[in-house]
Amino acid sequence: MNITIVALGSSGDAYPSIALGLGLKKAGCRVCLAANPVFEADALKRGINFSPIQTMLRQSLADTPNSIKPSKPLNPLRFLRSKKKHIVPILEQIVTDIRHACRDADLILYNMLGLPAHHFAKQTGIKAFPLCLQPLGRTNEFPSPVISSNIHIPKMLNAASYRVVEKCMALFLNNSDQLKGKASFQEFFQEVYSENIPVFHGFSACILPKPSDWSDNMHITGYWFLDPPRDWSAPKSLQRFLSRGSAPVCVGFGSMNDPDINITIKKTVQGILQAGHRVILLTGWSEENPGEPDNPDIYVAKNIPHSWLFPRVCAVVHHGGAGTTGAALRAGIPSIIIPFFFDQGFWADRLEKLGAGPPRLSKKALTPQIVTSCIEKILDDKIMQHRLEDLSFKLKAENGVKNTVNLLLNN
Repeated sequence: MNITIVALGSSGDAYPSIALGLGLKKAGCRVCLAANPVFEADALKRGINFSPIQTMLRQSLADTPNSIKPSKPLNPLRFLRSKKKHIVPILEQIVTDIRHACRDADLILYNMLGLPAHHFAKQTGIKAFPLCLQPLGRTNEFPSPVISSNIHIPKMLNAASYRVVEKCMALFLNNSDQLKGKASFQEFFQEVYSENIPVFHGFSACILPKPSDWSDNMHITGYWFLDPPRDWSAPKSLQRFLSRGSAPVCVGFGSMNDPDINITIKKTVQGILQAGHRVILLTGWSEENPGEPDNPDIYVAKNIPHSWLFPRVCAVVHHGGAGTTGAALRAGIPSIIIPFFFDQGFWADRLEKLGAGPPRLSKKALTPQIVTSCIEKILDDKIMQHRLEDLSFKLKAENGVKNTVNLLLNN
């Protein structure tokens, strides 16, 4: 079976898809990842074919006049309207590349940013199923994670909040001249609810149990963790840094790159140092250095696999992406989440509710003193540590990739 996985977005989208692709490859399927070209090497060295989607995300997320980057709490409708002229050419390229990537597929799996794959599948008669790292299905139990958690939504409107997000996604996709039969995107979500299209959610029911009003086609499989290749080894300089003292605190904001990121990193690093802890800074897309190149208590790297690094640190300060949150939980370490937009505040609030993390920190109100206080509290919180140990044990016992592969092949 030829399977194309459309994973439009950042590493938080591509790496779980590569992990799932490895599971499908092990089950005998031929797998192609369709994603940003920066992930080509990651796929090919694991034996997964690759088809590029020229999303221009690095350019569009950069701090330029043409940026597509919400620096305030995300209002989806306002964001789409204000950025329409920048979105259209990017969307046209995305649609073209998705069509090319999926042309030989027997089955298409796609994340929500890759929803044009659904339209192509309907045109060609190819089976296609959604992959989600956030809750997709309407529910009365909580509002859509995509809507800013700074906005209070009465419980009676929880399910309606998903319809708002669905409408915004349809408006986004309808900007493409290539997408004929535009109503299909508005109908897509109705098909999910009425025709029992299987939807696979790559997070753990230990962290977010399946809502009681979800139908049987909504699957929560467990996380799709990607471990480094067998021949990967950590830089010698990092190994020496780790060996010189107690476990440091990791700081990393992934693909976040907006005017506030440099200030946020500097305040965070300063607060950790004031708390008496060393720092490993993963610059990700920001490539920001805290300005202390000679400080022996700071180690700076672009990226280090979370599955290797997180068991070797005592805490992690991050943006609250679903993958980073899951990796920290599997390692049994506390997360301090400073959300930027999208679903990040949702996961921060979820950890707090589980007793597995502190309240999220406001990027706008952040100070080094706030970071220092938060670090000291979570590392002294024995109840939280026991809760994290319990969740870590449960997550290590799960195999989200295997669960998803079994469900897919049965379908």
